[in-house]
Amino acid sequence: MIRHLIFYILISSPLYVHSQNEKVYNLSDSADLIEFISELDRIEIENKKWLNTLTSKGVTSKNEEIVFDEEAIKLLKDKSYREKVYREYTLYDVGLSFSEMDIKKAFWQIINIYPQKKDTLIQYVFAFDKILPVDEILLASFYTYAFFDPKITRLDTGKPEVYRPDIFEDYFRRTKEIIYYLNFARANEQDI
Repeated sequence: MIRHLIFYILISSPLYVHSQNEKVYNLSDSADLIEFISELDRIEIENKKWLNTLTSKGVTSKNEEIVFDEEAIKLLKDKSYREKVYREYTLYDVGLSFSEMDIKKAFWQIINIYPQKKDTLIQYVFAFDKILPVDEILLASFYTYAFFDPKITRLDTGKPEVYRPDIFEDYFRRTKEIIYYLNFARANEQDI
């Protein structure tokens, strides 16, 4: 429906549009209009793909099998990458990950730091709530990164061996608590 509205507006008046690379579209010219709409479709597909990676759980089970996504496989196979991911975090690290648009990893860092700096971390998460499905991203971050945390799982034998399920459960409790406070903040915002 929105595409039809945009199409109507673009057809009804001559209009020139500039994209990121300064390509000029004369939207009163049907060939340029078709190219412009194709570009919008391409961007929409890329955005959906990006959002899917944010909400994809790294480790899932399906038909009694464990399924790993691309990030989980990288964590499983690449020791140097694991060393970069699993360390002590600060608020600076969270901000840096957000600035690099590595949102899923930033949410993992938030789960790790929480409940220290609780109010600030909840504000970080809530800031993204209007534009992203943060509940899903928090859960996806947990299910992607918690399984391979060296404080929880040994990878020496070539396959994951969970030796500290209590820490795993603590990360899950933190994740659920952050979501609880997020829902509380949403409810309070509606009262304003």
